[in-house]
Amino acid sequence: MQARKKGNAQGIDVSHHQGTIDFKKVAGDGISFVFIKATQGKSFRSKTFLKFVKDAKAAGLLIGVYHYVDDSATTPETARQEAANFVSAIKDAGGIAAFDLPPAMDYESNKSGLSKAALTSVAKAFLQEVERLTGVRPIVYTYPSFIGNFSGLSDYPLWIARYSSTQVPPGASGWSRWDF
Repeated sequence: MQARKKGNAQGIDVSHHQGTIDFKKVAGDGISFVFIKATQGKSFRSKTFLKFVKDAKAAGLLIGVYHYVDDSATTPETARQEAANFVSAIKDAGGIAAFDLPPAMDYESNKSGLSKAALTSVAKAFLQEVERLTGVRPIVYTYPSFIGNFSGLSDYPLWIARYSSTQVPPGASGWSRWDF
């Protein structure tokens, strides 16, 4: 995959785990976009999601939203239920038009021991349902050592975790470039 360049836009992802965030300070530090966790699983809704959206928007940041696919999603049907939870939270925040960036699926755990085919099937069902319900093609978020669990998803934009400012993520599972 391509190397990072000094001129690339800098962004962060946040969730309720970060507690209170001063988004004006974040913007002042050169961050231009933020992905905010909205949901996880079939029913979890972040209590900070709507406040973070409002505060990040007021700070002038570009905003995206993400859902954490948890280990209870073991079938396409449960993946679609998770997508419904996610899209419901998006609607509560003003709908997909309230966001500057595409919605994202954060998928980075396989404690259920799903096969590569089953994991990909869950991911694909989630992505297709989000796109069907919002009309916007979602992004896949994962980290370099987990990406190999997917196959056939490289038509979706990729947001790859960056743990190093110099290390280039290897190409994997059909992706040859990242978008975020």
